[in-house]
Amino acid sequence: MSKKDKKKIIDSESGKMHFEGDHTMPSTRESTLGNPSDVIDKFVPLFGIVDQVIKSLNTIYENAKYNKIMCLGLIDRIEVAEQATKSLRRKRQENAKKFSDEKYYRAWVRFTNILKNIKDFAEDVTQLSMFRKYLNTNAVKEAYDKNIKEFEDVCKDLHLSVFISVEQREWNEKYFATDKYSIGTKKLNSGEIKVPYVKSSELTDPKTKPGNVRGSERSIVKRNYRGTLDVACKKVQAIEKNSTAKSRSIQTQLVILDLLGKCPYIITFYGLSEIDKIDYMIFEWAEHGSLKEVYEKSSIPLPTKLQFISNIFKGLFFISNSGVLHHDVRCENILVTENCDVNVKISNFEMSRQIQEDSTTIPGLNDYVRWLAPEKMRDLKYRYNHKCEIFSFGMLVWELINEKIPYKNMSFDEVQEHVKSKKREILPRFNSDPILLGLTKLIKQTWDDEPLLRPSYPETFNLINNLERSVQLNSPRIYPKNDTHDDIPSFENISPHYDIDPQKLPDWDECDPGDGIKAHREKRYKEAWECFNEHANLGLSLAKYWKGYYLVKGFHGEKDIKEGLKWLKLAADDGVPDAQLRYASGLINLNISNGSSENYEIILKYMKKAADGGSEIALYNLSAIYLHGKLGVEKDEKKGNEFFKLAVLKNPKFIKFR
Repeated sequence: MSKKDKKKIIDSESGKMHFEGDHTMPSTRESTLGNPSDVIDKFVPLFGIVDQVIKSLNTIYENAKYNKIMCLGLIDRIEVAEQATKSLRRKRQENAKKFSDEKYYRAWVRFTNILKNIKDFAEDVTQLSMFRKYLNTNAVKEAYDKNIKEFEDVCKDLHLSVFISVEQREWNEKYFATDKYSIGTKKLNSGEIKVPYVKSSELTDPKTKPGNVRGSERSIVKRNYRGTLDVACKKVQAIEKNSTAKSRSIQTQLVILDLLGKCPYIITFYGLSEIDKIDYMIFEWAEHGSLKEVYEKSSIPLPTKLQFISNIFKGLFFISNSGVLHHDVRCENILVTENCDVNVKISNFEMSRQIQEDSTTIPGLNDYVRWLAPEKMRDLKYRYNHKCEIFSFGMLVWELINEKIPYKNMSFDEVQEHVKSKKREILPRFNSDPILLGLTKLIKQTWDDEPLLRPSYPETFNLINNLERSVQLNSPRIYPKNDTHDDIPSFENISPHYDIDPQKLPDWDECDPGDGIKAHREKRYKEAWECFNEHANLGLSLAKYWKGYYLVKGFHGEKDIKEGLKWLKLAADDGVPDAQLRYASGLINLNISNGSSENYEIILKYMKKAADGGSEIALYNLSAIYLHGKLGVEKDEKKGNEFFKLAVLKNPKFIKFR
């Protein structure tokens, strides 16, 4: 979990602040020794995190492309801590007093958060170090030192002995400098293709459900690989080494996929397989389909769009540093996966080429022209280069922000004439939102008609990275559009979204909050309430929101608005945008029912928080507040219009309510 994702939450019983995590904090009234096995139970999930991080770090080390010595330095320390942890677990009787101490538990929660940070850092620098090394040679080392210091400090608090000899430290320092960045040294040679093979016996049918077969020609089929991984089996023509254009294209794709290896922002390629005498390419399964399909069917908050844009660019930067250009950058070729978090990954390398290769005839140009750089439009023989890719990336950013393809109502010829005349798509002129302001600036620079004036890869990375640092970001999330009403809700009737952050949900045997949401949608309110109530009492932010919502609405029984608002506030303070919106709405309803005008400042505070979190309804409500001078604020038409335009940008249906 990155620093920006860390939050503190309020314990519902003690009112104290503590770190957000997967585990409940023992209260002070439980600080008696009791049965040692009972006392240690709350620590078992934390011990499990130590085991998981060690396992993950070893896997990361084995797959590392660079910075392996740095990764090894992290493993050395954590393995020592792991041994100390094992000793602690074995001597539970002797350590019962420690396990009963609330401060000791807090230190353990902090310890596991630091371990997760170390794992994320190792994954980044072993697969994506070119970003930091290219931009700032000291940044990786500084981040490494920071992680080590935090780790050793918390080990002291836990009285865990983590001794690394002076000789070992000196060896690490000496060889860090030799841990060179070496990507991009391979050459594409389709005559030497070594592609992994997946046995058809390792691919089994998944549970039947809609979406298991995809593609315009039903050419992509979902399978389960080795009983654990969902994969996409993409049908291809027979893989033969001949001179046909199709064969050469497939061979080039295979070489590029092999060259790129594993990157968190590129769809994973597992190999080739033959099923029923038909050749298939086996890829990681993208649960949500393409990014184009997602923005057409789902609501994507603006902060999540920024995170998607950042990850897509990291993938393009990685590809470029591997000596390859994608050639077809648009949302349709970005897949949306969901493992721990929703993520975007670059796919479809059919048009990709090595940087020094000549451009080829572009298939499907009628569609792709909307993302094409003007210099390629003017001369199709113009060699496609980094600046062309940067232009297309800018078009993708515009597409994602506006949730529609560029120049949607223009013909092929009209698009060409428009772009070659140095005209572009329409950009928003109201930029009070810092994310929109930053992305608009980025788009303008990438759209420059003069290729040399477009930003370089490092400059683009800096722009995006600085923008991410300047705003508060939570875990990426998407919402079903169908979960909102067709009409704009008033303050008294605000519709919920479904804010599921799988990484923060513990693995309970009984009921998962996702099951509670499913039960709610199916109107099995009693089951849903029991699930939400259990998890809310254990401190889960999402469940707090749903418990508050149920109490306010009375789905489980009688309404308890006061108690419901209490739980909504707890979830709102944990950073759940839907809770922030509904809490503000609840206070407005309370004022209406009591005929009072209290809490205006608090209502405005939480409404703004919800808007910052990407809520289109909150943006619309803020526009009404400022346009009409509600909630004690001074009438401000300029600010009201800005909020209205932002709401319309996220959801055009608001126009009819003006």
